[in-house]
Amino acid sequence: MTFSSKFRALLLGAATCLAVFPAGASISLAASGDSNRAAATDRLVDAISEKLEASGLSVIVGLGRIGETRHFREFGTFRDDGLAPEETLVDLGSNTKAVTAAVVLKHVESGTLKLDDTLDILLEDVPEDKKSITLRQLLTHRAGLPDAVGSDEERIGREDYLARVFRTPLLSQPGTSYAYSNVGYALLAAILERKTGEAFEPLMAKTLFPNAEIPAIGYETTYREDASAISGRIWLTLYRKLPIHRASWGGSTVGWNLLGNGGAVATPPDAMTFYEDLVGGRIVDPALWQEGFTHGGEIPTPKSYGFGIVRLQSSDGTIVYTHSGANIVFSVDWRYVPNSGLNIFIAGLEDEAGDAMDIVMKQVSTAQLR
Repeated sequence: MTFSSKFRALLLGAATCLAVFPAGASISLAASGDSNRAAATDRLVDAISEKLEASGLSVIVGLGRIGETRHFREFGTFRDDGLAPEETLVDLGSNTKAVTAAVVLKHVESGTLKLDDTLDILLEDVPEDKKSITLRQLLTHRAGLPDAVGSDEERIGREDYLARVFRTPLLSQPGTSYAYSNVGYALLAAILERKTGEAFEPLMAKTLFPNAEIPAIGYETTYREDASAISGRIWLTLYRKLPIHRASWGGSTVGWNLLGNGGAVATPPDAMTFYEDLVGGRIVDPALWQEGFTHGGEIPTPKSYGFGIVRLQSSDGTIVYTHSGANIVFSVDWRYVPNSGLNIFIAGLEDEAGDAMDIVMKQVSTAQLR
């Protein structure tokens, strides 16, 4: 089984996302005042918890308004692992792409890279059909590259991986259409290594978490088996309950089919902090990461994959930022609603994070948070 083939389409749930604030809310929330805002969020968390309890889903949910108290709850088999939801390392899946994009954008800000740099100046031995691919196209899945060229768990080094990618035909001419590609983000990791002379994981840690003894997000540097989320008993794990390094990575190290595009780990609080820092402009200039949604135009389209993040906008102007991912064993889903400051992160078994997010967003839609 090629793990990459099961990654979810990242414009999923558009209808749920875009109907965030319908009329006729059933939960009355105050518009101002710290105590009223906190009480409103508490009521929302209680309503969500009741629905998720009844659903039977195995998920960890983190929810809070940016700058305010966060709430963490766990459901299903996550209650059996002896770990608090705030302490559980979860597989970020394709949400790793936002982290890789942030590292790239930091190097764009520093002048090491330019968004319109082409592969022929970024990597060696690039074949003719791929020379014109730009950094911007890799970030926004417009390079014409395939989704994957191997399985996540495969032990493959950088040079062998690049050779395989370079001999694989493009799906379309670079820049002409959107095609979700894990390959593109692995190439970004390879570009960073070549431009800096450093391995991707320590470079990611140094760039995003320079003062941390243990990076908040990473692969082997962040991972601890005793804090890992544990899989369910499914066919892909041979009906065994396995930690992330065995269920997702295929062993103790990460190969190039996964590096940069998926499989990084973090606790839910650290994942939420990363997203808060990114959208809050504390990692890169907001104008730079927002540029990813325009694709050369003046304004974003209603559904737009930017630099590792999807932007959705409804006809009434409501905006939601989102990304999700899954690998049959684990799943994640993230949403940020700017007009309420609501930041939601869900990790689950199998594809249950998306199911849980549907439940959460239905409750948010009735709450009319302000």
